[in-house]
Amino acid sequence: MKCFRYLPLIVLALMSVQPVEAADKAPAAKDTVVLQRVPIAGTDREMGMGIAEFPPNASKPRHEATGPEVAYVLEGEVTVRVDGQPTQVVRAGESYRMPAGVAHVATRH
Repeated sequence: MKCFRYLPLIVLALMSVQPVEAADKAPAAKDTVVLQRVPIAGTDREMGMGIAEFPPNASKPRHEATGPEVAYVLEGEVTVRVDGQPTQVVRAGESYRMPAGVAHVATRH
């Protein structure tokens, strides 16, 4: 079974996301594997880089990142949903950005 993977680059601590109650019950994606953390000079913040894998029909639960997020899709495609905005489909070789504090759900279909 081939898994979908994307590479999130998140400013601040990668694991400091605040879950928001899920609207639907898709299977959960695997936990993000943190590859690197780099302090941001002159602040108490850091930038993290990791890999998140999505099995078929898996979803990252609705959450808010404490800092801006940039994700690059390595394989497959992911659907990104933000309340009040059109659904965005991001395919392999494309990326998306998410401002800090915006609740969103990313799902592989």
